[in-house]
Amino acid sequence: MSENIPQLQKDTELALNQRRIKDAFSILTKLAQSHHKGLLNDDLYNLEFTYKSMLKYTFDGVTDPEQQKVYNNILKSCYDLSDAIFSSIYTNQSNNLYFETRRSSNLSINAVIDEFYSENAKVQMASQANLSVEFSEATITKLFNCIWVCSKITEDEQSKIQSLINDSSIHYSIKCILISGITISLLQEFNEEKILILFNAISNHEDTIVQRALTGLLLTLFKYDNRLFLYPEVKARLSLMQEDKKLTRNILTIVIQLIRTRETEKISSKLNDEILPEVVKMQPNLRNKLDLENLLGDKFMEGENPEWEDFFKDSPELMNKLEELTELQMEGADVFLSTFKMLKHFSFFNILQNWFTPFYLENPEIKSALEQDNLIFSSKSVQDSLANSGFLCNSDKYSLFLSIPHMPQFQKEMMGNMFKQQLEQMDEIESSEKMITPEKKSSIISNRYIQDLYRFYKLHPQHMQFEDVFAWKMDFHNKAFFKESISNDDSLRQISEFTFKKGYFTEASDAFEVILGEQSNNIEIIQKLAYCYQQNKKYTKALNQYLRADILKPEQLWTTKKIALMYKHLKQPEKALEYYLIAERINPEDLYTQASIGHCHLDLKNYNEALKYYFKVEYLDDSNTKVWRPIAWCSFVTGKLDQAEKYYHKLLVSSSNKHDLINIGHVMWCKNNRREALKFYQKAITLMDNNFEYFFDVFTEDIPYLTKNGINKQDIPFIVDQLKYNIEE
Repeated sequence: MSENIPQLQKDTELALNQRRIKDAFSILTKLAQSHHKGLLNDDLYNLEFTYKSMLKYTFDGVTDPEQQKVYNNILKSCYDLSDAIFSSIYTNQSNNLYFETRRSSNLSINAVIDEFYSENAKVQMASQANLSVEFSEATITKLFNCIWVCSKITEDEQSKIQSLINDSSIHYSIKCILISGITISLLQEFNEEKILILFNAISNHEDTIVQRALTGLLLTLFKYDNRLFLYPEVKARLSLMQEDKKLTRNILTIVIQLIRTRETEKISSKLNDEILPEVVKMQPNLRNKLDLENLLGDKFMEGENPEWEDFFKDSPELMNKLEELTELQMEGADVFLSTFKMLKHFSFFNILQNWFTPFYLENPEIKSALEQDNLIFSSKSVQDSLANSGFLCNSDKYSLFLSIPHMPQFQKEMMGNMFKQQLEQMDEIESSEKMITPEKKSSIISNRYIQDLYRFYKLHPQHMQFEDVFAWKMDFHNKAFFKESISNDDSLRQISEFTFKKGYFTEASDAFEVILGEQSNNIEIIQKLAYCYQQNKKYTKALNQYLRADILKPEQLWTTKKIALMYKHLKQPEKALEYYLIAERINPEDLYTQASIGHCHLDLKNYNEALKYYFKVEYLDDSNTKVWRPIAWCSFVTGKLDQAEKYYHKLLVSSSNKHDLINIGHVMWCKNNRREALKFYQKAITLMDNNFEYFFDVFTEDIPYLTKNGINKQDIPFIVDQLKYNIEE
């Protein structure tokens, strides 16, 4: 393409979202002139003429009660024309898989659905005659592709698609992939009819269909939030949502699951960068402790190695990380991406719709894989447990089963036994959760589907051709459709608490701000909002909220210490000290407060006062060696040289750094031991990679303290030059 069409599309969409219609017309007119000579050009000309006329009447002082309605119609037509122009350009020129498929798919939706039903009738008849006949993959692919890439849908076609999705005689897997086809199509191009199909599908009697439709609908509404108000039927459907409390709870669950996808890359990094290297490092120990050489012996069949627990005692940090991973898994986090991302190379995944096919054991690909196995994976109980488990998404289950024929026999047996034991535990957990929370099953279905979508947008060989929806901010609470149709105090609170817990402080603060507008005296919300600002380094805003909390509930220790900390960050040590002294009055034995008061006195150059508090910290916690450093420094600057030397020597034994070496050099020089001073200065320079300029900058800052302790300014150049000679030698 000669122009940067994707960028022009973004520019046009942004202009329309910001109601800069003239700017949008400018872009679209140039594109239409260079790429179209027909109807779209005429439509664009007529639409701009209408807009100019409306502007003229407005500025001529003509009062039109329908003006806003006319404006909205023009804006909607601009969006629709923009969609049509860019879709036409891409369809003619793009080598993107979506548009290549569109060019090769020349059958109408009605014809493809009729062909599908014809084959479905044959499959049904064969089933009644106890014959095993499967749908041809080509027919399903044709149906999926046709609905996926079609740009326009007539009312009759929309009705036929909806009837197919509601048809109980059609296998649920086929309906699932059609919902997914509609979803990824909408995430490529806006289409009101497809949005309405998803709205209708959330009333389906099959929960698997409902959860997929809801997930796709929420992602679609998120993407096109700025224009939804222009489509009356979509607005009407949104308003109905709020009346269904069960539906809004379901939506909130999916929203939180979508937000949680931001954790996936962090979990994968943790696994690859922290856990697996630790396991590899301990491999010899692991081999011995797990008796791997005798892995296939009879003892292995009796159960797990009793020494596993002892092995982890040797690496408590690894055990903690594994427990954290398990906890995340129990919450529904996606912990298996890094495990299964290398197992998407099977030919099964070369067919696009298979990335969205729900896992079922009767799938011909799975039946073929299992026929080659006569060990543990041939067990019906293991198969059923894996098929029903909520801990693996559909895509990963296919990866696992398709890899079975390629596993060595011993690995199959080992994995089979492991899965058998683990799945029994998982089944118990899932069953109990479902009994306690009836909506848990729906949550598991939607979570697995979101993970399927995540793998498609991250791992499909041509995933770069699709906009990565999981790179979105997922700030649903900022979207108009969510605020007007779904949002309430409870949903906002759940989103804010979840994002707060996961450390997404920008999103959490956005939600807390909205809640605070309704609950202005909720001290917990005020404190959490302040903490979000603090974590985002917005210290002035954080301070204002902490002070607000302090007014509502004065002299609360946590709030008081936070106020002091904010003043410290804002370089106001006097105010910080004021609040730390209040905190000290509330809890005199708090070490953090004592140390902080010392720091404030240090910043204010009240060194003797600082020493009192540092000594108190040392007394209350004699294992704290870090306090020796400020004690040594304050002792030096107040002329207590013997005391300073004592603490710097203690630091040299425990954990000294380059600054400690410089400072003890200062002490030795002030005690007239120049040779020792030179020795420590030289060691400091060595730790600084012989960067004398850096050393001299640090040294220069301390000259006032040296002269205060009796060093003659005229002697300073002597020791500096002597140091340089020593380094050269």
